[in-house]
Amino acid sequence: METVLVILGFIFLILGIIGTLLPVIPTIPFLFLAYICFSKGSPRFRNWYYHSAFHKRFLKARAFYRSVPLVYKILYVIGVTAFIAAIVTVMMIIYVRTGFDLF
Repeated sequence: METVLVILGFIFLILGIIGTLLPVIPTIPFLFLAYICFSKGSPRFRNWYYHSAFHKRFLKARAFYRSVPLVYKILYVIGVTAFIAAIVTVMMIIYVRTGFDLF
């Protein structure tokens, strides 16, 4: 069971890293799931993950404040809004140029 949890931890970690690059995928829930899987699966991986520089900001902020800092929430909302605006713009360009009805 520990091996499965460590493998799930790495899968969630990879999804969290992808989430930092793409505004569509949430980052923080995947990082917390990775932490939970690592802490239940292996103390060695838990310590490695907890002390890594990349994730220290998210986990320490959650541990101290019981929430995500407001700056990260604002950046997330801006990123998602920009992504949705880009998708709508591309859809409108396709519709105007080709007359293709999307709906």
